[in-house]
Amino acid sequence: MSARDPNFYHLLLRIDQDYAEQTRAQRCRCGGVLHSARYPRKPRGISYEARCHCEFRYSFCCADCRRRTTPFSVRFLGRRVYTAAIMIVVSATRASAGTAAAMRQLDALGVPPSTIARWRHWWMTGFVGTPF
Repeated sequence: MSARDPNFYHLLLRIDQDYAEQTRAQRCRCGGVLHSARYPRKPRGISYEARCHCEFRYSFCCADCRRRTTPFSVRFLGRRVYTAAIMIVVSATRASAGTAAAMRQLDALGVPPSTIARWRHWWMTGFVGTPF
């Protein structure tokens, strides 16, 4: 299974559904019931067939205090417009850039070099500061 395979994104959606169900079952910190409040997404770098599995990110809003709770996601890294899988594949491929195969893969995904440079900076600075 590859990062361009629609079935891969269907699997990731199922994993995110499990995380969302666990989050909803825990309820809000105030004890209130969590209602669905999904974020619409328009991910880049994936095939048209895979987009239906990445059209939203699970999130919840408390019925009492209105606090938002967003569960962990394997499809998205925060608010980034590219999916997590594409960011990982491109960043890993960038590490071996210079080889013809790596350059073809980067070209096929259509990720601009400036975006890749920004990701590389994030992996080395922002990501290392996350709990993950």
